[in-house]
Amino acid sequence: MIRASIGSLSRLGLIDANFDIKPTTCYLLQYSSYGCNAGCLFCPQSSYSKSNKEFVSRIPWPAIELETIVNKIGEEHFSRICLQTVLKEDFEREAFDIIRRLREAGLNVPLSIATTPVSEKTLYEFKSLGVDSIGVGMDVASNRIFEEIKRPFKMDLFWNFIKKGVKVFNPHNVYVHLIYGLGEDDIEFASTMERVYEMGAEVALFSFTPVKGTPLEHFPQPEIGKYRLMQIIRYFLSNNYRLKEIVDIKEDQLKLKINVNVNEIKNAFLTSGCPACNRPFYNERPTKIYNYPSTSLLEKDIELIRCQIKKLLV
Repeated sequence: MIRASIGSLSRLGLIDANFDIKPTTCYLLQYSSYGCNAGCLFCPQSSYSKSNKEFVSRIPWPAIELETIVNKIGEEHFSRICLQTVLKEDFEREAFDIIRRLREAGLNVPLSIATTPVSEKTLYEFKSLGVDSIGVGMDVASNRIFEEIKRPFKMDLFWNFIKKGVKVFNPHNVYVHLIYGLGEDDIEFASTMERVYEMGAEVALFSFTPVKGTPLEHFPQPEIGKYRLMQIIRYFLSNNYRLKEIVDIKEDQLKLKINVNVNEIKNAFLTSGCPACNRPFYNERPTKIYNYPSTSLLEKDIELIRCQIKKLLV
């Protein structure tokens, strides 16, 4: 058994649901009836959570047989497959088996794996099976609150794992997942993003989304204007700017110092992550979009985005 996002299943014709924006990546998740052994306070899959284990963030991921996916996936052209792991007994071996089965079926589309820290040997095994990029679920940007939210991990474990990932997969093929709005301050978040880029990795930016049944279900989503600031900082860091060139720190607050023309940096507001990752409405509702899953949807909201970032300018 495996889980697949409802959008992926819809595109494969395995469920009857219509979506205006279709996923460009087929999103798969290892199955566990009890969820993940990790205790991340924001995650429905966590063993700390009372949430329905069918959910990841606000999106259902129904359980389905892997063979059903394998038999259908060739009929629809995804640009990438993303396999996400859960912490359970023998999860690495199972991930190897899933990837082998996908390759045996002749599926030659690029493949990513998103995981918590594993050994360098395991990373090389993923690479030998055809994985070309890796997602690192660090999630929490502040060492001050990391161990409270991302149980049972320590932040240094993830920094070391990012370093190993860049060594194995080469620069720009490691995507570090960071969730904005977990209680860190803006300086901590921006500084963590800069460190990621200095290590040769990339940032996949998420906004915190409260999910019923998790310990953080009553925690608010971040202010969208501040999230736009993080998107802009991430965009310029990814284009080889230094943090001090992008923002000033005034009274412990970040203010943009760089000229920003929304029309020229539109890609800053698209979903960030592995190539072809658009994860439609993973963090948002159509009425309040944090990460735009398509340029067509983004174009319609250009004036709205301009208004959202107006207060960020010095």
